[in-house]
Amino acid sequence: MKATIYHVARRARVSTATVSRFLNGTGPVAAETRHRIEQAIQVLGYRPNTVARSLVTKATHTLALLMPDITNPFFPDLVKGVQLLADERGYTVLLCSVAGDPAREEEYLEMLSAKQVDGALLVGLVCGRETIARFARHGIPIVSLDRNIDYPPAPLVHVNHRKGARIATEHLLQLGHRLVAHVSGPIGLRVSHERLAGYREALSRAGVAYDRRLVVSGDFTEEAGYEGIEALLHTATPFTAIFAANDLAAIGATAALTDSGRRVPEDVSVVGFDDIRLAAYTSPALTTIRQPTYEMGRRATELLIDAVHGRMLGPGQQVVFEGELIVRASSMPIAAAQQAKTV
Repeated sequence: MKATIYHVARRARVSTATVSRFLNGTGPVAAETRHRIEQAIQVLGYRPNTVARSLVTKATHTLALLMPDITNPFFPDLVKGVQLLADERGYTVLLCSVAGDPAREEEYLEMLSAKQVDGALLVGLVCGRETIARFARHGIPIVSLDRNIDYPPAPLVHVNHRKGARIATEHLLQLGHRLVAHVSGPIGLRVSHERLAGYREALSRAGVAYDRRLVVSGDFTEEAGYEGIEALLHTATPFTAIFAANDLAAIGATAALTDSGRRVPEDVSVVGFDDIRLAAYTSPALTTIRQPTYEMGRRATELLIDAVHGRMLGPGQQVVFEGELIVRASSMPIAAAQQAKTV
């Protein structure tokens, strides 16, 4: 038998009106009660009748998620968090890959306005503020997720990029490394600047001078990580460790070191950022900063659905998650590395 709102209410030990408030976001529901309802929905496999609800509420129960790159393995858990929370609340998610192209971003925003989506999650769009403002003027709530956008009124859900980068660099400094290179993210992205700032902050706190020659530009891809470190090696600028702005760049950097005859971590320690699933299975396994991507996706979607129903964080407010250092085999103390090279 197909589960109904009555089955959910009975299993959660609440009224159907309470379940309806939870699903539609039309009133407060206590945290414990929300938890029971969510469990009941999952156990019963309940799916709201969105067509019937749309006729009553005049809403499409559709959310949009615009993101720069669906091929980046960082994003699946983020999307999973968005999708599952949306499913629980009876919303459909439209996934739009915009590839960092401002013209494509504008086309998608215009299309979504025409389709009258209820709200949009925007991940690091690069189009101008006016383009996003024009979209918002249609009355469509916006939440910025993971990477900031050039639209201050939108709430932002993200990890503390600067602190995470500082922790990653401090890890290398605590291992005795003083010549720490950095593969940055794309120039112009705020997240890239934040991670570079965290790297510089760690150096400053340790009394290590910042050396611009040790910073190479990347674009969050393996290719950029490889090419950046390959170019750095050709300059003969000495370094014993690398902090890469994301795991893909770290993997590319490791490949460049290996191809040049250097060993990780015996010759050069490497640390990434994100903790994509592949990070634990690289050779050597990658030390990195773990982002709680699934939780970030859920929280951003929860905020967006609240905004759809008129309850929202104040303009420009942020929900900040903390990154976690995951130490694996790609980093080691410099003294131990020097000893390993003589064995």
